[in-house]
Amino acid sequence: MPTIATIEKRVSVRTYRPEAPSKDVLNEFMSRLSAINDPFDVPVTFHLLDAEASHVSSPVIVGATTYLAAKAPRRLGMEEAFGYAFEQAVLEATDMGLSTVWLAATIDRPAFEHAIDLGPNEVMPAVSPLGYAADKRSLREIAMRRGMKSDERLPFGSLFFAGDFDHPLSENEAGIWKTPLEMVRKAPSATNKQPWRAVVQDGCVHFFEQKTRGYAKDGVDIQKVDLGIALCHFEIAATETGCTGSLIREDAGITAPEGCEYIATWKRQG
Repeated sequence: MPTIATIEKRVSVRTYRPEAPSKDVLNEFMSRLSAINDPFDVPVTFHLLDAEASHVSSPVIVGATTYLAAKAPRRLGMEEAFGYAFEQAVLEATDMGLSTVWLAATIDRPAFEHAIDLGPNEVMPAVSPLGYAADKRSLREIAMRRGMKSDERLPFGSLFFAGDFDHPLSENEAGIWKTPLEMVRKAPSATNKQPWRAVVQDGCVHFFEQKTRGYAKDGVDIQKVDLGIALCHFEIAATETGCTGSLIREDAGITAPEGCEYIATWKRQG
């Protein structure tokens, strides 16, 4: 599994050098993806696409010749499973020196769905280019990052809470959860909305989605995908810092603010 260092190294890239990763690199990458599992018991299938041969593109990407796409069956937990598994793929790419960026709205969706033979009972929430970052960002990318405040994150205490949503959790009070929660805070999200909220309670961390209107379309809630990304980061960091546990769905009965939905719980063992 990727490490905390991989999470901290990863950065979204929208401007690429024109050369594609070699066949050997792509074969190793796909071999790594074959070992990916998610805790939601929803299979996620990955596809490598040659941009020219598959006629796939994004108006916000410059220079990419290869894309990674994936699909999952429509069922409970599909978005979280997709986010968790696809972020593992993104981090594996980072570990191999490849660059990526999560793309959901800004793609030629019909072309991608055709290229991966998406079925009527399957979803493809997002894709990513896969390649090598250019030496300089395009003016479009610079403007997009500035507009979305891509390098900024909400304060620790506005995302994480102790016991209930009435008591913000400070970094000094977080104890063993400080690093895993900080890796959640560093996670990418659609237009940098950072929809994750977490309540630490009795050896458990309960995760919630703070919904933003307009982010659930065609039966897919992209912010639940974001929660999958966050859970992936949390579990990587928890494991690496010596916290043994697992993800479960066991609502603790915490009263959440309006528009805030329970997603899952990471329960410590031992």
